[in-house]
Amino acid sequence: MRLVKLDGHEGEVYVNPEHVVAVRKALRDTKVETVSGSFTVHGDPAQVARMLGAEELQKEISGRKLIEG
Repeated sequence: MRLVKLDGHEGEVYVNPEHVVAVRKALRDTKVETVSGSFTVHGDPAQVARMLGAEELQKEISGRKLIEG
């Protein structure tokens, strides 16, 4: 099992990238949703997704989903 260390508001958060469902922009930070719950972490959503090993990022623009490579 591989864990990735992210900086959260209450301290360090260790997340298994295989259990991540979504990485979304929150009000000021990034929300990481996993199968067991969600966490708010510091950083840009694209940066957090890359740290978790995402190869393709989906961005929703006016109701349509586009895939960036």
